[in-house]
Amino acid sequence: MMLNWAVFLSLLGLTNTLTAEELAAFKPRLPDYTDFNTGKKSVVYGKDNGDGSQTIYTNGIPSHHTWKFPNPDTNNPNPIREVVTEIKIYSNPVMRPMDSPLRCLPMGIVGLATSGSLIDSWFPAEATCMDVIEFEELDICEGHPSPPPQNAYHYHSYSPCVQMPVCGEPSTIWGVAIDGIPIYGPWDEDGRQLTKADLDECGGKTDSTGRYKYHMTVDPDYSISCLRGEIRSDVGKRSQDFMCTCPYNDVPFKTRPPVFSPDDTICDFNTANTSAPIVCKDNIEEIKRSYDIGYKWEYQPKEIALAPCCPKGKDCGDSCKTEDGIKDICEQEKRTVQYLTRVKTSTSSVSRIHVQSLLVVILTFIMVY
Repeated sequence: MMLNWAVFLSLLGLTNTLTAEELAAFKPRLPDYTDFNTGKKSVVYGKDNGDGSQTIYTNGIPSHHTWKFPNPDTNNPNPIREVVTEIKIYSNPVMRPMDSPLRCLPMGIVGLATSGSLIDSWFPAEATCMDVIEFEELDICEGHPSPPPQNAYHYHSYSPCVQMPVCGEPSTIWGVAIDGIPIYGPWDEDGRQLTKADLDECGGKTDSTGRYKYHMTVDPDYSISCLRGEIRSDVGKRSQDFMCTCPYNDVPFKTRPPVFSPDDTICDFNTANTSAPIVCKDNIEEIKRSYDIGYKWEYQPKEIALAPCCPKGKDCGDSCKTEDGIKDICEQEKRTVQYLTRVKTSTSSVSRIHVQSLLVVILTFIMVY
């Protein structure tokens, strides 16, 4: 008899399932909004399948205001297209051992926001693994479309358009990761805004009820840094998406489309029993030794503006952010944080290659003449 992984895993160490209320939160942010880039409306919902799994569906159409794309002013030549995405998660997410989360995040989405837009890691699909904020100005809702062929609108960081936070109150659910663990906004259960210093290495924390949740923040790396939960084989992603990329290796992003090798994938999918978890290996230290991207990340003190919020009892509309900045009615705290900053190292694999090529040219010249 085939092992029912959903039932078996539910007997192991768990974080709580997405509740009916949380599943219902997956809906268009502005119900009657028509995206002017595509002329279409957003479709997004969450449902419990009754078999130990839950499904989150989106057609990828933004359900809130965006900029017009392509947008040459922001260095983004890509249009927004409808991209149907469906992820399947365990009803009761199963935690990986605390000392071995999946640190090699897959390419593409790592979660879905309640607004229906995709959540990517904090790195754009570019060489040198630069912070997305350094790479390109994002739109009014901190999103942008991806390169072809998908052209999917997505976030890399906290978007003020997914929900309207109330100052001093806990965040509601903001999205869900591909491992089934819920993603909440930046405010904790006491109504204090969190930064990365308040969270663990994966960008999450356990609340007073014992429930583990990821949190979005406004300082890097903004969302999920690693995955603490098991991922279903039928999650809705391809096995070749699971490679060790930024911040450990940027080789796949040096050309488009990325050139894959079977040896580059780090996760095995169970095709016979798709409810079984994928099995991954990500030896980060070995990867660091074999490849040097030429940059390191270190924490440096920096004063930043935290996410704006709406004072209790006030009507701030659907977002505190406008084209002209933060609305006067909204509040925004400033705080000095330890900001994760990309710093160029003295040597890199790229520079070594250039030096080696130059030496070859010089030796060839000497031999000929």
